[in-house]
Amino acid sequence: MTAVTTVSTPGRDDPPQTRGRLQERHRFTEELFRLFDSITAHCYRQLAQKDRSIWERLFWLLMLILEAATLVAIIISAWGKFTANPLITTLHDTIYPIVLVPFPAISLCNNNRISRTAAVRYARQLADRDAERRNASFFLEQIALLGKLYDFDYENLHQMTKFQEFLDLNDVSNGTGMYNALETLAKLSPRCEDMLLRCFWKSIELPCMLRNDMIEVRRTQYGFCCTFNFIGHNEDNEIHPPSYVLDVTGPEMGLVLLLNGSSNDYFYNLFNNIGFNVRHSLSSCPTHTLATDESRTPPVTTNDPSRSLPLSSGSRACVITTGGVNEQFVHLGTETFIRVDAITIKSEPDVLRYSRQKRQCVFRNELPKYGANYGRSNCVAACRLRSVMALCDCVPFYMPTAGAMAGSKSVTTCNLQHIACLSKYKIKWSTVITDIVQIPGLEKEMEESLYCPECLPSCSDSKYQITASELPLIRSRRDGFSVTAGIENVADVAVVRIFFGQPETWMYKQNVAYYWFEIFSNFGGMCGIMAGMSLITVMEVVYFAGRQLVLVFATRSWSARLRTRPKPNLELLE
Repeated sequence: MTAVTTVSTPGRDDPPQTRGRLQERHRFTEELFRLFDSITAHCYRQLAQKDRSIWERLFWLLMLILEAATLVAIIISAWGKFTANPLITTLHDTIYPIVLVPFPAISLCNNNRISRTAAVRYARQLADRDAERRNASFFLEQIALLGKLYDFDYENLHQMTKFQEFLDLNDVSNGTGMYNALETLAKLSPRCEDMLLRCFWKSIELPCMLRNDMIEVRRTQYGFCCTFNFIGHNEDNEIHPPSYVLDVTGPEMGLVLLLNGSSNDYFYNLFNNIGFNVRHSLSSCPTHTLATDESRTPPVTTNDPSRSLPLSSGSRACVITTGGVNEQFVHLGTETFIRVDAITIKSEPDVLRYSRQKRQCVFRNELPKYGANYGRSNCVAACRLRSVMALCDCVPFYMPTAGAMAGSKSVTTCNLQHIACLSKYKIKWSTVITDIVQIPGLEKEMEESLYCPECLPSCSDSKYQITASELPLIRSRRDGFSVTAGIENVADVAVVRIFFGQPETWMYKQNVAYYWFEIFSNFGGMCGIMAGMSLITVMEVVYFAGRQLVLVFATRSWSARLRTRPKPNLELLE
């Protein structure tokens, strides 16, 4: 009798059973229908109920697809609005104390660019150095050409070139051995000591022209002007004391100046009238920048970045602050009242996490090259300076930052030989844009504008609104205090009063429009209304997807082990 025994590897009978269980558990259709039947979201179980016909299920499937498409469209639209307008400005305080708002910086410039007394003195010096022995009257006519360095007018270009050649030979600087237009214009300009007769602050008379005190001389596009409340470094790199602030209001308690018109000293006046120009800017900034308008909306700024608001004819005073510059022309024989009303805007630190292009503003310490005193006017001035140096290879005399911006490269102060180039690009430098905007019909203007993309407004700033009025100035007959005390002829003087109009102002805060939890809440509400979903629904879907991945991985792993397992050895034993 022969016995036959079959020997097989252990577990041979188990794999088919295990494989069957895995296949049964991994039927995706059944798993999906089970999810629809048990999910917490509404209207999905209609797809899995067996008592419903195929047409009902298709109807509910179509409805769910339309709801999902609508939900996606709403979420994309909402997200686009969130990202397009991430910031919001709201009124935070309607009684913000005016003492917390810095008084605007001010520049006072005489409309006369060249003093006749200084011009006669300079003409005599040039006549003494002239090898052809021409008289002082001849050179007095030539000196008027130096006024073209203010307006870049080159009608007498040949004459200017000849006069500049004479100056290069006969009026050299002791320090450099070359002609220096800055030194010449400095000694030809009217002196602040002659323009300012009396100065008052909070009804207290103070010396007008003490070093680092009330008023100092600084260069502006309108020449050498008398500036008040300048903050930052002066041309000797000295740091100024804190800015002037007012805790009281009214025409008597602000800055009061008695100005001497000196109408008989006029030699070169740019606007063909006599007087002063008071220019108010909207933040403490260097006067040479002629501060640009720092409103947040318009990307294009026309005129000089220190746009001014004319007062009346007479002397010219410029108030410089971080915002637009308002210029008021002051007539002689008048008393001008300049009321200043301020609005303060402060940005929260959360705003900083957005890019500058998105928030369209710059924090004061965000650009290291400007230190902690960034202002749009400073930025535009530096941008303009780079353009002038690149196009005309010189620096206008009224740009005090010439040495700092030029670095180690030696630069030349623009003289009469550069007038043609300066006049060619004058319009370009007076129109500043921070963003390229395609406007039909203005393509040429955009090309001829100065492009300064980084010169955005300050995120935290004070905006000033100016209201000006003037009255005829009459000789005072009072025995007590009077600004014009001792002045017999008031027709050649002017009084300017710059003051805050009210003790409180409005303070706005700029903040992010929506925090993450608000966006999360909004999107959750949309999902709940449109698709009946909640956070638990999301977790159920995540669990289902994760479970399916595990099952797929387990099934493939088991199949791979079966394929690689060696075939069992069958032996017949007798």
